[in-house]
Amino acid sequence: MSDSLPPVIKDSPVESSPRAGGFARSAATLSLLSPLVAIFLYVFLFAHLQSHGETRFTTIAVIGLLPLLLILAGLVLGVVALAQTKRHGRQGIFGKAVSGICINGLFLLSLVIGPILLPLVLLGKNFPMTAQGRLNKALATLVTASDGQSRFYALNDAAKESFAVGQIEDARKYATELLALAPKFQSNWNHGNAIQDGNLVLGRIAVREGQMEIAKHYLLAAGKSSGSPQMNSFGPNMSLAKDLLEKGERDVVLQYFDLSRNFWKMDYGKLNDWSQDVKAGKIPDFGANLLY
Repeated sequence: MSDSLPPVIKDSPVESSPRAGGFARSAATLSLLSPLVAIFLYVFLFAHLQSHGETRFTTIAVIGLLPLLLILAGLVLGVVALAQTKRHGRQGIFGKAVSGICINGLFLLSLVIGPILLPLVLLGKNFPMTAQGRLNKALATLVTASDGQSRFYALNDAAKESFAVGQIEDARKYATELLALAPKFQSNWNHGNAIQDGNLVLGRIAVREGQMEIAKHYLLAAGKSSGSPQMNSFGPNMSLAKDLLEKGERDVVLQYFDLSRNFWKMDYGKLNDWSQDVKAGKIPDFGANLLY
């Protein structure tokens, strides 16, 4: 009687628990749904906040942050679900996870590229590149101003762009009107811009006409602006200062820099650097501060 061998028992794969597999499938599903929920939140919250007159900061913080967090969460859930396919199998997980990763990744990429491309689109569409085009736009805005406040807003660009194309008398007229209106809007956010721009244009006209003492007076008057959201962040316009430096007027420009420190706290050392250049007999590279 031959010895009988015990049957060979083959190893069978260890199956994961239904609960673990369910988590992977849920993560894949949520990854796919998160961009849809983000879109819904964006549309719903934007409409709600706009109808209730929320501030711009609140609007950006709420309708911008929540969808972004959802997209990031969807991307993470998709990656987690995809990592679980080796253990729990691909059925019900792989397709949703890959789709969720791709969709959330594209949304995230658009949030990165969008802020770069959008200003370029707006610049090409709403901000003409030629001086005459900018003047035409400024005058069109001025003509359609329906009340004193709207005209107060529109006169800044009308005065500056008129000077830029050589329409000196129009520039003088708009700048003078702007300064005349300014006392009526002392609590308005544009008041500081108006004080700067009106004096800046009149000062540049004075330089053009050879009236240097008057030009210096206007530069110091512009420096006494209380500031504005734009000026506090990006700084004052330096075009009149540059005009005067080209005429050798250094002392008044240094005084203007000191006055600007009262509102421009975010200069990151630019005022000090420019002051050193002026003291050394150089004209600083004012960059974008010639355009604001």
